[in-house]
Amino acid sequence: MYYRLFLLAAVLPSCFGESSVDDAAEMVLAFAGGAVLLPCNFSLPASGDFPTLEWSKQGLHPNVVFLYRDACEVHEEKHPAFWYRTSLIAKELKNGNFSLRIANVRLSDAGTYRCKRLWSDGPRDVTAVELVVGTSSHVYSSGDEKPSSEK
Repeated sequence: MYYRLFLLAAVLPSCFGESSVDDAAEMVLAFAGGAVLLPCNFSLPASGDFPTLEWSKQGLHPNVVFLYRDACEVHEEKHPAFWYRTSLIAKELKNGNFSLRIANVRLSDAGTYRCKRLWSDGPRDVTAVELVVGTSSHVYSSGDEKPSSEK
């Protein structure tokens, strides 16, 4: 199933690279129960320093779904709904690929995500991704009413 989602994500329009919050969010489709990769790519400085990277989801409190600081994941600030379900692809970090993998996708995961690169002495780059989650009979976006079992 993961390969089908990857293929589907590859077919959707792509906006990899740096963007701002004002840019239209890239849309990614996933299916409940599967896995999905939310794209986020940034150029790394020649020094090889890694930024603090935050993935957040609009409408959550706390809104952090993944935090990467000092070359480690910070679990303490992560929303409990995403515990043990989110990760980065470790071997791709050196290439500036900070795409977020969400496992066991839920209907409630649908919504707008932000990938923020936070430099201590530089700009804050943001990429927006709109995750649309479907089942075999319906596709849910962030504004749809979810079944009571997903609330």
